Amino acid sequence: MLFGRATTRPGLAILLLAFVVLVEASYYPIGGVHTGVNKQTGERPARRDILDLQNDVPTWFGRRTEVNHKSPLLNRRLNLSRSLYIQALTAIQKVKEDDPLSWFQIAGIHGRPYYSWGHVEQSPNAPLIGYCTHANVLFPTWHRPYLALYEQALAAHVQEIADQYNDDAYSTAADNFRIPYWDWASIPTLPSIVTDATVEIETPYGTQNVDNPLLLYRFQQFPLNATWFPTRGASRADEDLAQDPTTLRYPDREVRGTSQPDVADEHLDSEGLMSSIYSMFAKSKAYYNMATQVSPGPSLENPHGAVHVDVGGSHGHMSQLSYAGFDPIFWLHHANVDRLFTMWQAIYPDQWISPENDMIGTFTIPAGSTDTSATPLTPFYQGDGETPWTSDAARYTSTFGYSYDAVPDATITNATELSSNVTATVNSLYNPQGTFTGSKRKRAEQREWSVAVQVSSTALGERFVVRLHNGGSRHIASFHVLPPPVADGGSMTHLTYHHEFSLRDAIKTVDNGNTEEVVLYLKNNLSWSVETRNGTVVPAEDVEGLIVCVHDEIVTHPVDKKEFPVYGEKTLHPEITSGKAGGASSYQ
Repeated sequence: MLFGRATTRPGLAILLLAFVVLVEASYYPIGGVHTGVNKQTGERPARRDILDLQNDVPTWFGRRTEVNHKSPLLNRRLNLSRSLYIQALTAIQKVKEDDPLSWFQIAGIHGRPYYSWGHVEQSPNAPLIGYCTHANVLFPTWHRPYLALYEQALAAHVQEIADQYNDDAYSTAADNFRIPYWDWASIPTLPSIVTDATVEIETPYGTQNVDNPLLLYRFQQFPLNATWFPTRGASRADEDLAQDPTTLRYPDREVRGTSQPDVADEHLDSEGLMSSIYSMFAKSKAYYNMATQVSPGPSLENPHGAVHVDVGGSHGHMSQLSYAGFDPIFWLHHANVDRLFTMWQAIYPDQWISPENDMIGTFTIPAGSTDTSATPLTPFYQGDGETPWTSDAARYTSTFGYSYDAVPDATITNATELSSNVTATVNSLYNPQGTFTGSKRKRAEQREWSVAVQVSSTALGERFVVRLHNGGSRHIASFHVLPPPVADGGSMTHLTYHHEFSLRDAIKTVDNGNTEEVVLYLKNNLSWSVETRNGTVVPAEDVEGLIVCVHDEIVTHPVDKKEFPVYGEKTLHPEITSGKAGGASSYQ
């Protein structure tokens, strides 16, 4: 019983107090986790890389320590944060599924089951789908209080478990606990801690090998309720997933029930995620362009979607927005999306949401509404249980009591200095080219080539992928198209999705500064194909709204890591793809 016994532990008492508001509040209060915050500096504990947790990096329990692998006591304490995290995940996954703070209920906010959470009812004229926002300007901000709810619920379990050790080291670790992230842009493979069947931890009763709660979620009630998880009358992908007792990652199409992490790794590694993320940071300087795939150019939403599909595959839970939240890796993935968003905010602090039309809507937002920075991010309410979270209210991570090491905003308070600092971090982590002149007198210029793709989100009536090829078989990039959520039996809303990919590697055998040479090469070698989620190839002429267009731009490289390249005006080259199905004759 999470809240069933008295405690004198300050950290646990603080978290329990946050939930006492439930007795009098109209809605569930979400304030985040504020234990472990430095009272003098305001520095908040950081959400850390899951690889640090996997490898027992000492900073996970709030202080840096020189590792002495000959010390059994120190090794035990290095393991304590992982031990608390794993036990807390196990505990929350065991909470009865009708409890609003269970894994099932929190995960279900994102998609199925399509019913109210926390007394936040469906709005009149709103579609019967999940609460989550995609393909609009609220995509980055809506997921922030969602993660905070998950973090708050999980931290309560962490505190209760730490209380069982009677050890101050565990108390410190519990106070500093924040959910981890998976940096798939730096290392695009699944961490072993999410694929191992068991994990070794230190429990209050000694060292144990336990089932790994990061591997999968097992639905407590199976078969699933057919009203909320239909096997008929929904999309084919949803109907398939309703028949699985556990979450799966890239399962075999023919033999259901077994995840294939190695196959997921192959797709993740071929995706060019690092390049996409760097382009987003360096090119998308306006919030709208960064936030959503309905805007032209490189966005955060596109690589986010690619990771969903690469992990889930054709028949896995992560690939379908209505089921994705149940997979434990969803939370590692979206913590990283929030981290990348936080870094972008630090680099471009003056950029924010402008009103945009929401063509899809959610469980509480009617289609055709205008999304603004003041739109309620339902079903999430602030700590008083009465005031809804909005993008304005959720703009800063400090509000929720966490930070990221990549954004040291507690120690660097000058916005310009922080922007330069985070830019340097982005260049160190994600710049695939790493070109810096090192001279303020001479800034190197170079012609760079990219290919832009746009397509109707509903072109095939289901999830599909546009694959770009070099010379027929060599893979350049993939554009994964996840259609907007749709009510069972309803019709899809047409949107135009955009993405942009660098051709740097594709044309490395030719002189990228010689326009005629590059144009001729790409005319002869650039091609594309379209596949359904089951791998069926669809002729490009049958794909509504598909347009592929190449452009070049003069890029001025920075003098050091605290700057991004400066991109000049785009020069379109429709002659490269025109005349082919899906070519550039009507590019916009």
